[in-house]
Amino acid sequence: MNNLKLTGFLFFLWIQIFGYAQERILPFQSISFKDGLSDNRIGAILQDSAGFMWLSTQLGIDKYDGQEVKTYFLPNENNQVNSLVQDKRGRIWVTTTGGLFYFNIECDQFKRYTSSDPYINNILEGYIPNALALDSGALWCSTTNSEIIVLFPYEEKADEVIKMPKATVDKAAISTTDLLQDKNGIIWVGTSNGGIYAYKNSKFIKANFQGNNAHINSLSMDQSGLLWIGTNGNGLFSYHPKTQTTQHYSTREWDIAKRISNNYVIDVMVDRDNNIWIGTDGGGLILYESKNNRFFTFKQSPYTKYPIADNSILSIHQGIDNLIWVGTVHGGASYFKYYASVSHIPGPDLAFDQIDEQSSQILEADNGDLWVSAGRNGLRRYNPKSGKVSVFKDDPSLQDDLNGNNVVSLLQDNRSRIWIGTNNGGLNIYDPNKKSFLEAQDRFNNMAIFAMEQDVYGNVWVGSNTGIRIYNANLKIINHFNLDNTPNLNSNFITSLYKDIKGDMWVGTNLGLNVFKKDTVLSYISDKSDPNSLSSNRIRAITEDDDLSVLIGTYGHGLMRYHRTKDAFTRIGKKDGLEASIIGGIFLDKDKNVWCSTNLGLSKISQDGSIDNFGIHHGIQAYSGGSAIINKDNYIIMGGRLGLTYFNPSGFKKSNPDTHKVFFTSVDVIGKKGSREINITSNKNKTITLNPEDNLLSIYFSSSDYWSPQNNYAYKLLGLNNEWHSIGSQQALTFSNLNPGNYTLQVTNADNFSLTSKSLASIHITVLPSFWQKFWVKVLVVLLGFLLVLLFIRMRLSSVKKQREQLQLLVASKTKEVKAQEEKAYQSEIALLKIEKKHQKLSQKKLMEELNFKTEELTNYTLRTVHKNNLLTQIKDNLLNETKASNPNKSNLKKIIGLIDDSLMLDEDWENFYHLFNQIHTTFIKSLKDYCPQLSDREIRLCALIKLNFKSQHIATLFGISLSSVKVARHRLRKKLKIKESENFEDFFESLISQ
Repeated sequence: MNNLKLTGFLFFLWIQIFGYAQERILPFQSISFKDGLSDNRIGAILQDSAGFMWLSTQLGIDKYDGQEVKTYFLPNENNQVNSLVQDKRGRIWVTTTGGLFYFNIECDQFKRYTSSDPYINNILEGYIPNALALDSGALWCSTTNSEIIVLFPYEEKADEVIKMPKATVDKAAISTTDLLQDKNGIIWVGTSNGGIYAYKNSKFIKANFQGNNAHINSLSMDQSGLLWIGTNGNGLFSYHPKTQTTQHYSTREWDIAKRISNNYVIDVMVDRDNNIWIGTDGGGLILYESKNNRFFTFKQSPYTKYPIADNSILSIHQGIDNLIWVGTVHGGASYFKYYASVSHIPGPDLAFDQIDEQSSQILEADNGDLWVSAGRNGLRRYNPKSGKVSVFKDDPSLQDDLNGNNVVSLLQDNRSRIWIGTNNGGLNIYDPNKKSFLEAQDRFNNMAIFAMEQDVYGNVWVGSNTGIRIYNANLKIINHFNLDNTPNLNSNFITSLYKDIKGDMWVGTNLGLNVFKKDTVLSYISDKSDPNSLSSNRIRAITEDDDLSVLIGTYGHGLMRYHRTKDAFTRIGKKDGLEASIIGGIFLDKDKNVWCSTNLGLSKISQDGSIDNFGIHHGIQAYSGGSAIINKDNYIIMGGRLGLTYFNPSGFKKSNPDTHKVFFTSVDVIGKKGSREINITSNKNKTITLNPEDNLLSIYFSSSDYWSPQNNYAYKLLGLNNEWHSIGSQQALTFSNLNPGNYTLQVTNADNFSLTSKSLASIHITVLPSFWQKFWVKVLVVLLGFLLVLLFIRMRLSSVKKQREQLQLLVASKTKEVKAQEEKAYQSEIALLKIEKKHQKLSQKKLMEELNFKTEELTNYTLRTVHKNNLLTQIKDNLLNETKASNPNKSNLKKIIGLIDDSLMLDEDWENFYHLFNQIHTTFIKSLKDYCPQLSDREIRLCALIKLNFKSQHIATLFGISLSSVKVARHRLRKKLKIKESENFEDFFESLISQ
């Protein structure tokens, strides 16, 4: 009772909020002749228990699996299908204008059903309007001659004929037009004269159904037990069997709650949510919501992006996944899912005088009025209660009207004034009380104003493409921020503004995010190397979540969540379930769910983190320059080219993927003998047997969820591996060269990896072995191989033994030879060593003789040098004597000249001395220079003479100095070479050379 009161209250509130010009949005998808159907006229529709769709046309019966259409023809091409029925055992029955048929799975064709009773068989070859499959397995067939045929196809029981009671007035025959069994087992029969009968306890009872004489086309019963009757020209009726009351609905009713669009009701269907769907001939599809006692009509319309294919409806059928199919006269089959009460206010009712792909900016004012931008054609104020619309456009001839028709931002301040930001039209401020636009400082400046927000002081921040301006209550600019005066501001192009709970102003730009605090401006930008940074610098929307984290919508990189305690961002994108990448708006509903207005529609983030996405197929408009809002009554409102769309998010239902049934459609096998197709639908055990020559197996499958644009699948092949493999939207699997054995292929819906009986399809595969792959052949081959191995081993062992003996003899012989050769080689080596030793002694003797010769030569050379020095001394003394004589003696001078000539070779002799010395002592002078680079040439000569053991007298003569000078020179040389006093020159030179 409380739920009913709440429902009634919500509906009343909904009527109060949007009480004018409301329509429901129902996006349809369609399949027609261009998609492979044999004809566009769809008379009957059935989704079988496997998931296939069966659609009857004037040419045959089409079987549709979501990808391909296969047409079955009845034996007589003039037979037109009246209904399609599947019984509890899965058999499909077809009633036609020319008899009763059933689908033979083994033969993959429709066959005529024959009864053992000739009378019944004769009737079954005539016009059969309808059939009803009972839970007991019996099949009731309506006829045109006041009889109902009851068949027992699965029992050894005679078929029956049940006579209908004759009409009470003219006693004319009554044709049964439709059959229905309720939950109590009572069978309800509609007739051609407008009457209704209940068959209970083996007899007919006429219902107290009043006010109708028209042909009854359809019967359906809702969950409360109310019987709904569609008539041929007299509209729609509801009949309550318990109270025996009747309610009439037609085009002639003055009460809008009882008025329908067309009186020719061809089909009526009650869905699983107790909604009543009514198909009319030309009046479109009608929805009756019993909980709201209200009709909604869906017809072809230019203001609906996905309209119904045709306004003439022949049949309605609800499939496995709550998908509702509608057969039409001229448009093929349309199908849809009824997710929620998504309502629509058409564009003309909002004075949208042109279609614009740019979405609307929407603002709900304090008084409930909706301010809606009309694309790029001005602004509208809409009163939801009265339907009144006020139009604001830019008239170039007027100065006090709206400036700029492209409205891109809206705000209501705390004085109820409407702030209007335009693209290149600057700022407009409208006072609803004065009904006029107000003057504001520098408002017509051709700026593009994309965001506005009021701060804690009542000032309005206006974000444009040139920075931020702050207006006070008197509409004066009191501050401004741009790149020139605010270094931390990321960009002058401001895209969004949001005041958080602390009073901080969050500023979104096209180059990053800023936060204006009281004393500072923070900057956040994207860093590809930092996963905790922004995912993108292009910010489009900002809001605060219930946990005080900040949500940031980006252009192209999804949603970001800023955590205040961590000073870090987390990214929410496709891997988390958010399908869209462009976030144009963010808001929270009363249940604290986050809703994002996206380029694909709407995305809902529940408090548990799960994400649901809603798009055009749910009746949701995509964001394209505008964004959705949520009003104070918790209704989400969106605007676009076709008008306004709104719904209560609390009642929005998401499709349950657990109900999606996966089924196999066909199997192809390619082998050495060619290719063949296996009819998997007729295979009750779902088993495939492959012959040894079959090397390629292709299995095709589909899903009963025909609504989703792409179903994702996963599979595993037991017997080969036990891991699930996701294959996306691929609907075929191919296996090649499977090893002999048994396999089980399992395919399921990858969107939730459910392993329920519905969503999991299994097929068993048996691969037969070839002759050489058979078990007994393998065993025989193994045994034969084992014997051959044993024989080989035995022969090999015998051969090895013989070879070993021969090898031993050979080794003994070779060993003897080797020893003899080793002895011979040893003796030869001894002889060679003796010769080498003798040779070395001769070489050493030769070297000693050469060394002695060189030493003697060097000594003689040195003595000659000493002699030259003595000559020089003599020359010196003679010159001194001649200088003292008054008359120099020429003969004495000639002698002096001769002595000088003898000593001219002194320097050349020293060079020859070095040459000879280096031949004997090759490294002495180099080692001496390396050890002490500061030695002079005279000191090096002194070292060489000491090395040759020259006495001091000879050294004095060679250098032309006194003995005391030689001693001094030797002392200085000792200090320079750092020779200890206890060490003589000879030992020092030996150690120097040996280093």
